[in-house]
Amino acid sequence: MAGQSQALSVPAGARPRSATVAADDSYWRYFAFIVAAAFLIRLVCFTGLIGSDDLEYSHYAQRIAQFNYKPELSQFALRYGVIIPVGIVYKLLGIAEWTTVLVPLLASTASVAMLMLVGRKLFGPPAALFAGCLLATFPAELRYATILVPEPVAGAVVLAGVLAYVYWGAGRPVWAGFVSGVCIGAAYLTKEPTLFVAPALMIDALARREWRLLSGIAAGLLLIVGLEHTYYLAVTGDLMFRPHAMVEHNQSSYMFKVNQHLGWRLFRVYPEMMLLPTTSFGLHSLFAIGFNVPGFFLLTREKWRLPLLWAMLPWIYLNFGTSSLTRYWVLPAADRYLLFIYPPLFLLSAVVLIHLHSARRSTAPLLTIAFLVVVGGGIYCGFVNRGRGWHTDAVKELRIIARVAKSRNLHTVVVEEGDSHVWGSTLAILDHDLRQLNDPQAADLVVRPDASGLPSISAFRP
Repeated sequence: MAGQSQALSVPAGARPRSATVAADDSYWRYFAFIVAAAFLIRLVCFTGLIGSDDLEYSHYAQRIAQFNYKPELSQFALRYGVIIPVGIVYKLLGIAEWTTVLVPLLASTASVAMLMLVGRKLFGPPAALFAGCLLATFPAELRYATILVPEPVAGAVVLAGVLAYVYWGAGRPVWAGFVSGVCIGAAYLTKEPTLFVAPALMIDALARREWRLLSGIAAGLLLIVGLEHTYYLAVTGDLMFRPHAMVEHNQSSYMFKVNQHLGWRLFRVYPEMMLLPTTSFGLHSLFAIGFNVPGFFLLTREKWRLPLLWAMLPWIYLNFGTSSLTRYWVLPAADRYLLFIYPPLFLLSAVVLIHLHSARRSTAPLLTIAFLVVVGGGIYCGFVNRGRGWHTDAVKELRIIARVAKSRNLHTVVVEEGDSHVWGSTLAILDHDLRQLNDPQAADLVVRPDASGLPSISAFRP
């Protein structure tokens, strides 16, 4: 079979049963090792709080944990795939930095496992393991796995939908499609562009003439969208509450600036981001794209159709789409927005790598070295990027302040001047028992910016 090694081309029935069992055991051992390594690498590359969007998501998750959540005209308030799981974690385990990042950490690790399961079903065990290694060491994934942002969670839910599609599609098409549709709908409630994975699955099902699978996907999607808008109608009286929230968001000055540089945004930002090696993408992106090109010639259409659609349709929307139904507002660009399109690219590149390895044994050492450089470089980039950017310098100081407050048994704090909202919200997560006041004379602890603009303790009660 194209895209698999020669050993895999032998029919299963032609092998001794003991050899098949041994091969399966070996696969699952490698599978477990890669998943465990992915989890540990993410811990080593830990970032935690960044004092940015994560504070907004945490705010609404806390409201859910306290059972006083109401929809607001904010995109952060409507990312239910993030704020509901984090709210549940807060309710069960309490509010802290580690509980804030637990959901994206587990989701990112689970994505590695699910990608290998999808790859095993579509292309065989070797391709699955190679793709798992690429996702396990992808620098952008390592960076955002311990930050409370929607992309790692959305990527995991998308993979769950694709997994249901490829595993159950043949035997239980209606249910497989329905579960896939529900998962893509849930991913949409986490990060809106993931909705464009649904057309990829539908086109693939249509090409295979799997009408029941196609109808199941549509039914699952309609269920989620219907429940969401019914909820909005019941609670806010506005059936189109989410689109109206996006209009509110699009009126920001940032969106206006993005539209002012439209040509640069549409034709340079993402291509440069994906093709030029940086610490955000390492060599992974260039490797995946470079090895995808020969895939069109080495693999049959049935092999590359689903992964290609899965990656390309969302990318086209991310790059050229609009976030408004009434005017063209191009979406802002960021490296994390692309996270969920890379798993299918890693799958195809892994298949091509194995195909080239089998077809030309003389290239095996070179291909092995190239793969190890990509994987090793990804771990290095992830380690270098840990705890950098946004307000992480301030967060480092606030961690020290929170530890001081706990060690001295201080219970109240006032944050004056500086970025008081960010600092106060961050402290509320780092030490949820530290009550924030407005009167410095009544507080145990006063935090003000130092000469460098970072938070520092200016006064405290002994």
